[in-house]
Amino acid sequence: MAHLSIWSFLERQNPKATAAQALYEWGLNCDADSNPFWLFVDLIGWSSDHLGGNIRESYGSLGYTELDCLADALKEYADQPREIEDWITELMNCEGV
Repeated sequence: MAHLSIWSFLERQNPKATAAQALYEWGLNCDADSNPFWLFVDLIGWSSDHLGGNIRESYGSLGYTELDCLADALKEYADQPREIEDWITELMNCEGV
C-alpha cells in the first residue's frame, strides 16, 4: 500500500472512527500541551503500547469543546476499541510516528 499523506488519509472518511477523527482534526487548532487528541491516545493506552510511554507527561487545561470531543472519542473507543486503535495506527503511520 502506498504511503498516504496525512491529508489524504483524513479525506478518507472512516465511519467507525468519526469521533476520533473529529478529535484529531480539532486538535490541529490546539497547542501541543492542550491538544485533546494526544491526551486521548495516552488515556486509551495506544501511546504506551506503540511508543513505550505517554506522548506528553502533562497537559494544559482543556476547553468545553475539547472536552466534548474527547468524551465522544472515548465513548467511540469504548464501543469498538480494536477499530479505533487500528485507525490511530494508520493515522500515526501517515504522521510518520
